[in-house]
Amino acid sequence: MERPPTGTLLGRITDLPDPGGREADWEGEAPLFLVRKGDEIRCYVNICPHAGRALSLPDGRVFLTRDEDIICPIHGATFDVLTGSCTGGPAGDPLTAVAIRIDGDEIRVA
Repeated sequence: MERPPTGTLLGRITDLPDPGGREADWEGEAPLFLVRKGDEIRCYVNICPHAGRALSLPDGRVFLTRDEDIICPIHGATFDVLTGSCTGGPAGDPLTAVAIRIDGDEIRVA
């Protein structure tokens, strides 16, 4: 699966809800999303490892539970925001992380 090249702009911190997430500004083969929890920001491939469907909604938002886990809108599996590990539901496998770096307000591929 194609990944964005190093330095690719994925989004801006000011566009991310806290806590919350949204699809990344990347139109390549591998869909990505960004999530934020306080000062921590992560990027993951936007595919549930169990359902094989996008974790984002059609409008690009990514939902978090009250415990601030990422939740799959298809079948309810949950994933830790900071590690991508499965915390509940049928998925079992973790999300695929993409290394990022922060340049001011910009979130870029590391």
